[in-house]
Amino acid sequence: MFNNIMKFIHTLPTRWLYSLLAFGLLSVSGCSTPPEYKVIGKTTHSTTCQVSAALCIESHVFRVVDYEKDEMLITYDSSKPAEVADDILKKYRLRAKRSDNLDSVKTTMITAATNGQDPMDLVAVIKKQETEVDASTSNFYTTANVSGNDLYPMSMTGVTAARARTGSSGAGVTIGMIDTPVDMNYSDSLQAAIERINLVASGDERNRLHGTEVAGVMVSNNPRIGIAPQSRLVAISAFSTNPANPDQRRSNSGLVARALEIAMDQGVDVLNLSFAGKSDPLVDKLVQAAVQRGIVVVASAGNEGPGAQPAYPAAIPGVIAVTAVDRNRQVFGRANRGSYIGLAAPGVGILTTAPRGSFQVSSGTSLATAHVSGVAALLLAANRANFSPNLLYQTATDLGTPGHDGDYGHGLVNVERALASIGVR
Repeated sequence: MFNNIMKFIHTLPTRWLYSLLAFGLLSVSGCSTPPEYKVIGKTTHSTTCQVSAALCIESHVFRVVDYEKDEMLITYDSSKPAEVADDILKKYRLRAKRSDNLDSVKTTMITAATNGQDPMDLVAVIKKQETEVDASTSNFYTTANVSGNDLYPMSMTGVTAARARTGSSGAGVTIGMIDTPVDMNYSDSLQAAIERINLVASGDERNRLHGTEVAGVMVSNNPRIGIAPQSRLVAISAFSTNPANPDQRRSNSGLVARALEIAMDQGVDVLNLSFAGKSDPLVDKLVQAAVQRGIVVVASAGNEGPGAQPAYPAAIPGVIAVTAVDRNRQVFGRANRGSYIGLAAPGVGILTTAPRGSFQVSSGTSLATAHVSGVAALLLAANRANFSPNLLYQTATDLGTPGHDGDYGHGLVNVERALASIGVR
């Protein structure tokens, strides 16, 4: 019955669909916030027009608003004088909110208020008319986890055996994470070497949940939770509650760009990015700079389902894109698919830390990503000279279709094989 209803809905003209939404006759449910749209023009239904001009149906043309509505980014070569940006701000009636130097990519970034103007329209005009600066919308990213309730042990990937063999749990390695704020105030299991750098307010417990969960998987002292508890964690908070959906944590490309620059300045060895969005020119450039510096960058494949577009920054070349599997090594049903998937890791029914010293069972590619980041820290601590991201692909346990595939990538991360490959037995 449900499938028949959905098939019918997909046959409706766009203007009818939006009328149903507007009058509350059709609702959109799920963990993701329904996208916001802007009317940018009108069109006619070409098929009916071919039959008779009298039958032409005029409908609106919509554009997805998946960016900050009153904010944009102006970037330019850091060697150029600040007056370059000042002239652009004045010409296009923009107001500078802050300025940041992104030294890793020799770029100055101005976060500007658009004073009611549509950022997408401004970007198109500035890109066409200006040569001294570049412009982009401040695009949204969201964290990648959902609830779950199916516990299973970390030994699935050989973490327990690896610790016993090496006698180390990531000592001497610095992991960076860009996420929500981390709650350590009441937790004995998160009293590791964690340095918190807040770009957003800590907010309430819900706002701190995702970052606390991800941090727990990587460095919790609880032996059932943390992969690399002796590692130093630099926790940079850039995500906070989406006002339109209290259950979603969201950031934008300006905040993420600042956080990436801070992570590189901190000299991280591993960078955990448990979030997903679309390709963004500035964020992509900074992630590529991190990869070129030799940082192991690990990112979530995304939880938008098999038909979703590739998620970024996971789809950037050189980034380890991680999907989630359950205790039976089956891919998480809501995980993205595609040729960019690099590895699979436990991500369904994961016990981890939560605010106020409590614990949470969660699922999603965010937690699988944290698992791989912790594994990378273990291997770096064991033999930094012989470790490379490709090692994780070469030693993974093949799942699904033989060889690399769009569901599991190269397969389930295998710590014991990886250790043997770098000479640790």
